[in-house]
Amino acid sequence: MAVESTAVPPGRRTPYSPRPFPTSDGAVLRQAYVWSTVGSKVILAITGIGLALFLPIHLAGNLLLLAGSETFNRYALTLVSIPLLAPVVEIGLLALFVIHVFRAITNYFVNQKARGSRYAVKRWAGGASRKTWASTTMVLSGLTIGIFVPVHLLQMKFGTYYPTTIDGVPARDLFRLVRELFKNPVVVGFYLFCMAVVGAHIYHGFASAFQSLGFNDRKLARATLFAGRALGVAIGLGFFVLPIIVYFAP
Repeated sequence: MAVESTAVPPGRRTPYSPRPFPTSDGAVLRQAYVWSTVGSKVILAITGIGLALFLPIHLAGNLLLLAGSETFNRYALTLVSIPLLAPVVEIGLLALFVIHVFRAITNYFVNQKARGSRYAVKRWAGGASRKTWASTTMVLSGLTIGIFVPVHLLQMKFGTYYPTTIDGVPARDLFRLVRELFKNPVVVGFYLFCMAVVGAHIYHGFASAFQSLGFNDRKLARATLFAGRALGVAIGLGFFVLPIIVYFAP
């Protein structure tokens, strides 16, 4: 039985035809890769690793809260006194965060569209698996972090400015602001929940990021998996206990 040809005439576009990029010669493939699923995962991995590596530094600074107001305020004053350090770091972190969130959202919707319909029944496939509670809630944990970061900035960076002096130099009493915030049980509860979520996000995302970058060697994969889980627990636990300590401090 003869089958009628369904060949597409030259020049005619179909819903499956790749969209051309209006760029100069040589740039089309680069842009196609950047906006592909693989390219999005690579960008997600790079930005995620960058943000994750900043958190231990941030935690180390926050732990100076335990040393008292003078030490913590001196640390904060030192950071803002270094020319361009604060603006450059803040702009860089903001760029990483915005790109990470944007690519995570677009990648999620692309995957949902490609899947078409949800699985009727979900079962464990058996064998070795990295699936954990953290891995299955990455979207929800990401959304939670996306809400937490602006709230955190509004409370800390743009919160009440209490003046003080350090060695005769005018400074901000950031210790007082943190202490006032963490004496509020609602604020403490919000931070505890969000810090547990941050730890869970890193717990799975760190190793997953290296896998997206092509580090699939068995030994290296095992090392990054351990490092990601250790980092997630350490970061989550470190940021988790600080509000509790401040809350119960006299």
